[in-house]
Amino acid sequence: MIKQLQKIGNSRGIIIDRAILDLLNVPEDSSFEVTQENGGLFLRPLSVKEAYEQVAKKHRKSLNKLAK
Repeated sequence: MIKQLQKIGNSRGIIIDRAILDLLNVPEDSSFEVTQENGGLFLRPLSVKEAYEQVAKKHRKSLNKLAK
């Protein structure tokens, strides 16, 4: 499948067809991990738990301050 970058606000994005999201059983509001591999981009849907763990790890100090 070939997709073209599209302007979305001040950024660029690729629209993922509904059929692909349904095939992968990925809800519309899912978070994705984007990594660079072998000269390309790889997208992997994250579970809610994985998304929370990544945010918690990245912002641990800020979250601890907010908790006090």
